[in-house]
Amino acid sequence: MNDFLLFDHIPSILLVVDKKGFIINLNYSAKEFLGLDSDNCKDKNLVDHLINNKKSFFNILNNSEPSAFPQSIEVKIQAKNKHTFYTSLSINKYFDDKLVKDLFVISIFDLTHQKMQSELIKESQLRFENIANSAPVMIWIADVNGLFIFVNNIWGEFTSRSIGEELGLNWILDVHPDDINYLLSIYQKSFDERISFSHQFRFKRKDNVYRWLMMNGKPRFNEADIFLGFIGTCIDITQQKDDEDYIKKINDELENANQNKDKFFSIISHDLRSPLSGIMSLLDIIVSDYDSLEEDERKEILTEASKTSKNTYTLMENLLDWSRVQTGNINYEPQNTSLNLILTSIKNLYYQKLKEKGLSLNFDFDTEYLVFADSNMTETIIRNLISNAIKFTKEFGLILITFETLDSDVLIKIKDTGVGMDEKQISKLFKIDQTHSTIGTSGERGTGLGLMLCKELVEKQGGKIWIESIPNTGTTFYFTLPKAK
Repeated sequence: MNDFLLFDHIPSILLVVDKKGFIINLNYSAKEFLGLDSDNCKDKNLVDHLINNKKSFFNILNNSEPSAFPQSIEVKIQAKNKHTFYTSLSINKYFDDKLVKDLFVISIFDLTHQKMQSELIKESQLRFENIANSAPVMIWIADVNGLFIFVNNIWGEFTSRSIGEELGLNWILDVHPDDINYLLSIYQKSFDERISFSHQFRFKRKDNVYRWLMMNGKPRFNEADIFLGFIGTCIDITQQKDDEDYIKKINDELENANQNKDKFFSIISHDLRSPLSGIMSLLDIIVSDYDSLEEDERKEILTEASKTSKNTYTLMENLLDWSRVQTGNINYEPQNTSLNLILTSIKNLYYQKLKEKGLSLNFDFDTEYLVFADSNMTETIIRNLISNAIKFTKEFGLILITFETLDSDVLIKIKDTGVGMDEKQISKLFKIDQTHSTIGTSGERGTGLGLMLCKELVEKQGGKIWIESIPNTGTTFYFTLPKAK
């Protein structure tokens, strides 16, 4: 088999041309590709088949430097049946001293498939970017190391930073300092294990306000199941979080309302019903046995009925006030109010009770103290706290009331020398869900409602209430009200 026969059977597309591009020889594959045969290939110029880069092609053929070869050039070729192909021409100079003119061996590589694939990929990328940039959510893509390689326009609009500034790990600079460590641990774990993740964190918006985002990520794999990184979204869920907080607040209020309702019915069914039943029983005895009772017996029964009715009336007043506070129907009309006048009227109210137990109620102040408060609410607070002190102070004890002027408030202290309380008992005060009722030193009964009412009325007026107590020594209630204006 001679050299030309070997040349003709090489499967690659091969041509021999002169420096002007005229075809000197071509193998079978070249004839098939260009649509030429042995008869019509003479005097054919390869340049006639080139659609572009003709000038560059001629420049290569006219380069006389042997060291410049081989060279390559990409051109579009019109081949058989006028089909267009993307090709790469590999050009090498044929060196032979016997030849009187320069010849060039050209190998043609069909790049059409690769070009189409590249164009499809490019088109697909452009289509994805167009879709991603039109999406109403923040979209991101990360490589195998977790570095961002793409964020869409919505992301840039959210942060008001350029797309390039968000790539790599630069985006974490806007994560809230309290959220960054946990977020990165979730993020890194998902990349290490190549599993999807979903996580909430706070992210700084362009107005420097932190917003809650829900970040979702999913691993990417190619057709060969090779891990390529992650793709994901970030959605602003701040409103959703606010709605959840609002719903939780409403649920808490409903739960509190149910507890109030249960407490309300408990007081009505037991704490009001029992003393009223007692009063009715005592009056029945008076009515049915009046003539057979001694005068002292009648007086004792009526005195007990009177005491019980007064206690019941006080409880009913507290119950109604407390109910109005819970439903928001209580009137709040703050004005400059004299604490001295309120205490004087209350002392007269409890004169008989103080006398019965031999208690001293002292006011430790020389000047008039004024607060900016609702007089009825303030009287209810002080009345309940003094009543509580009388209830738990043994005979011949002392109840001392003092005032202290603070920066913007007046501090009221009601101290007794009563039985006192331990920490466990104190922790149950002021709580609707903690029923706490202790029998007084003279058998007085209560519901704990008065103290809860005091807390609500103090806080409604912008004050605070707290307690200090030592068992068998005494208790001091403190509360504040705004100073008079």
